[in-house]
Amino acid sequence: MMAIQSTPHANYSIPGMDAAIVGQVIDSVFEKMSDDFRVNRFFNSEPVKDKTRPLKTLVMLLLNGARACEQHDVLNQCFTAAFAKNNAKPSLVTGNDFAFLLDVIGGQEIRTITPLCECHSFLLKLNPDDSHYDVLMEHLQTTLKELNIGQAVSQQLLAFAESGREGCLGRLASFTLS
Repeated sequence: MMAIQSTPHANYSIPGMDAAIVGQVIDSVFEKMSDDFRVNRFFNSEPVKDKTRPLKTLVMLLLNGARACEQHDVLNQCFTAAFAKNNAKPSLVTGNDFAFLLDVIGGQEIRTITPLCECHSFLLKLNPDDSHYDVLMEHLQTTLKELNIGQAVSQQLLAFAESGREGCLGRLASFTLS
């Protein structure tokens, strides 16, 4: 795995990026993640094509120079399509019900979470962390190799994906939606 510096406010533009290739990469990565026990619990049971449609739109907008903070509706659609679980059964006890006890006994530091949009909470309530994002990057790198995407474009796409780490994990200091 290569180390890429996270730059959440970078503006990425990859001229000539074919929407069909982006779509193929996204579908392949989602298929891999749906089959990976380390991260599949985050996703709903909808078909991959349904989960990825809004993400493909968002990625193409961003790769063509749009700013994420100006894409409120598309962000909501992305998080809803992939992470909203309309078939989940409610639990009487969740992992977060007793999280305050860790603070009381001097355990885990409570962090401030900054959602990118309202629907981002579908993901954030499952407490993703860097290890989960590393799985995404691993699958993306594998997919780019499998699809024989050139090294220069692969590096750009990996840097683009890495730039979303802080925001996706709810760690941006601020994220202003227009």
